[in-house]
Amino acid sequence: MPESPFWTQDSLEDLVSARSKIMGAGVWAAARPDDRPVISFAGGLPDVPSLPDEELLRATRAVLDTERREALQYGGTFGPQPLREAIAERSSGIEGIPLTAEHVTVTSGAAHGIGIACEALIDPGDTVLVESPTFPGSLRTFVSFGAQIEALPMDDEGLLVDPAEEALKRLADEGRRVKLLYLIPTHQNPVGSTLPLARRDQLLELARDHRVLLMEDDAYGELWFGDEPPPPSLFSLSGGELAIKVASFSKIIATGLRLGWNLAPPTLITRMAALRYDMGSSPYLGRTVAEMIRNGDLDRHVERLRAIYRRKLDRLCEAIDEHCGDYVTYQRPGGGFFVWLGLHQGLSAIEVQRVANEKGVLIGAGPHFFADGNATQHLRLAFSYTPVEEIEEGVHRLGEALREVAASSAVK
Repeated sequence: MPESPFWTQDSLEDLVSARSKIMGAGVWAAARPDDRPVISFAGGLPDVPSLPDEELLRATRAVLDTERREALQYGGTFGPQPLREAIAERSSGIEGIPLTAEHVTVTSGAAHGIGIACEALIDPGDTVLVESPTFPGSLRTFVSFGAQIEALPMDDEGLLVDPAEEALKRLADEGRRVKLLYLIPTHQNPVGSTLPLARRDQLLELARDHRVLLMEDDAYGELWFGDEPPPPSLFSLSGGELAIKVASFSKIIATGLRLGWNLAPPTLITRMAALRYDMGSSPYLGRTVAEMIRNGDLDRHVERLRAIYRRKLDRLCEAIDEHCGDYVTYQRPGGGFFVWLGLHQGLSAIEVQRVANEKGVLIGAGPHFFADGNATQHLRLAFSYTPVEEIEEGVHRLGEALREVAASSAVK
């Protein structure tokens, strides 16, 4: 036996791909398990008691009774046809435009949807514009394809259009090709903002004028809490032409399904499917979810989720006001999973995160979400996963952490 491994990280450098070299050996994970009895506001995970066990069992039984042969075979790179058709029919109602299965490709969740879109569109050296702050997992994907990232500023309502226009003009003058503008316009992660209709229309004008695709990450779009839904999607407003809408069943059914979908012009859907080498998403799971859509269980479940998450958000905001109000500001989101806390001057988000962790409370530190390193001092609280009866205790501990950091920083 050799005294040392033949393959080490250093000796692999000559063998691994350029993309592997870009990313390095570190493995990224959205949420790492913690063996302690903690209260977690860290990950954007669904409420566990509300997971639709009975609905999935009913749909599974129906599929195995009537579609067993088709469900248990390969399904093709576009994804299971029954699910594509069910998504197209349901999305036609949501988007207000006629859609067919040709507008849909089924993916292994939204992250995979973003990845196959990049596979079809991004060459090394291309530029991707992104909101900042934004979801770091998507940034990781763009970087892995060798894209140059340009961060765009936001305000409390979302992406600012004028700086986006200025960036597009400047990059064109520099001879740099912008392929995508990535944004989360509805219940943004991490900020929770929803882009107003007027700005959506302005963005579509920019996309048309500069021949740039908008990539609309819509993982949380259906989880709105008010009396009225959010503004129409960019995909809808463009008539299905100027945007790729990336969506997921992870937040509205279960993350363990690993199922999502992309809506895009059929010509682009074909390009994405042509670059898949995995024989597509699971026909069995796809047909199960298609049955949940057809029998109405999915829509009924989403309606229940809105009430559950609204209640959790109410409890969280009450607790923040009581226990943290002297140290933070925030805007109540209209939907989604997150509250974005702005820390008072002199408080460090990283330090508050550390002290809160010591008290058994997991939170997201704002600096991790910025594309350009120009971070502000914020915390992201995900209220979706935490049991409602633990929310106040978790925020109470966070308040203690804030007081300790404030005292050590001489912040009053």
